[in-house]
This record gives sequence, structure tokens and C-alpha cells, in this order.
Amino acid sequence: MSTATESAPFFPAAHRDRIVGHMNEDHADAVLNYVRHFGGLANATAARLDDLDRQGMSITAPLPGGDIPVRIAYPKPLDTAADAHHVLVEMAMTAAKAAPAAPSARKDDAFARAREAASALRENLKTVILGTVSKEGLPDASVAPAVLGADGAFYIYVSGLSLHTRNLADTGKASVFLIQDESAAKQLLARQRLTFPATATLVPREEPAFATHMSALKAKFGPVMEHLEGMVDFRMFRLEPSRGRLVSGFGQAYDVDPLDWNKLSHVNDTGHTPAHGHAPHKA
Repeated sequence: MSTATESAPFFPAAHRDRIVGHMNEDHADAVLNYVRHFGGLANATAARLDDLDRQGMSITAPLPGGDIPVRIAYPKPLDTAADAHHVLVEMAMTAAKAAPAAPSARKDDAFARAREAASALRENLKTVILGTVSKEGLPDASVAPAVLGADGAFYIYVSGLSLHTRNLADTGKASVFLIQDESAAKQLLARQRLTFPATATLVPREEPAFATHMSALKAKFGPVMEHLEGMVDFRMFRLEPSRGRLVSGFGQAYDVDPLDWNKLSHVNDTGHTPAHGHAPHKA
């Protein structure tokens, strides 16, 4: 006699859909390698995970002659639905080791997407998340209004009563952090973000640079900055960035030239290598 447990699907629908969506959106390269290595379609250029069950997974590979359905069995049937993560990771690692070097076109696409991410962060720049440290080594994180100067430096206007202002004056060190809005991110753990270590120097009010960048701040923030300009306890700092670090997705980290955010170099072409050999992130 069948029980409710025996008749239930191996993967609850929501769990299965989450794995399928995650693999297709964040690990399309692993799905393609499954088809090339385990499915025998070495010439496939794209693949889509359609379904998976206790025995294996169903993938579609679009080829010039039409879509090819591919059924790939796991090395052994899964004992529990939670085992899918470990098995998919191990199969991805096996397939990746056997895969040929990625075509230059795919690398070019990755760089193009990274440049788009950097450009979007630059265009949407209004405030920066500011990391500072005290003389005693105590860290602080805050937010500051900012404009980007023609010299590649960030110019911020901050209250002299704030802890970060004191830290900047005392140490001359800062970290500038820009990050994609949560509402625009497909995967919150892979939000596009850019960090620049920076050297901080005070911009005196009598220097031409103060008037130049205050004008830019007023154009960006409007009447509130007109009001803050007259508050004598506020100070302007120039944050001169050194080489930045852009993260445009999982395993996609780039060094960024602070004078030209389009100049990128990949930090690690092999992607993440956690201690247990995890390739795709948790499904």
C-alpha cells in the first residue's frame, strides 16, 4: 500500500525550480560542460537545464540542426534531495577539468559585461560607502556624498563632527565602496560592486578645487548642498584611489585602473576554489 511519502516527488517543486533557475542563471558554463563531457556533444555552444530527479538531469542543447534533448545520469542515484548540491558540484568539477580552454569570444563577453558593470556604477554614483580607521585602529563605515573629479579622485563633503572626518584627518586613509542596488540584482550574493583603497587629503576652501567640486556637488544634490556649503564645520576631502577591485558576478573579479574604469584585468581566470573544491555555488 502506497503512503503519501512514497508518492511524493523526490524534489519538491519549489526546490527543483530553485536549482534549475540557479544553474541556468549563475552556472550556465557548468550546464554547458555537463552536455559537452557527459552528454557527448563536444560542439555544443549553449545548454539549458530543464529538469532533474533522483536518477539524473534533463538538458536541452540548441544545435544548428535543432534542439537536442540530453539525459545525463548521476554517478549513482541520490539518497536525498539535499545530495543534489554535492553531486552537481562534483560533476561540474569533472567536466570542467576535461573541458577545452574557453574560447576568446566568451572571455571578451565576460570583459564586456564587467565593463558594463563598472560603467553603471560610475553613472549611478551619488554617494559612496566610506570605510575609515582611527589612529587606534578602530574601523568605521559610513556614507558620504561624492563626485568623481577629472583627475580620477573622489571628492566628498563631510561634517567635521563625524567620526569618519576625524579618521580621515588623522590617518589619511579610506576605502571607497560602490555597490549595485539590491532591487537591480539578479543574485543578491553576487551584486556588482567596486572598491578603491584611497589616500585622503583635505581640500581647503580657498583652493580653486574646492569651488570646482562644490559646484559639481550642488548640481548633483541641489538645495541641501547649497545649505551645507555655508556650514563652516564641513570639510571637503580628496580621495585619491589606487587600483580598484570590481566584482561583476560569481568568480568574476577584476582589477580596475582608477583613471580609466574600462581598463580591467581578470584577477583569477580559474574562478573560485574553496577548500572542498566547490565549483557552482549552493543550489
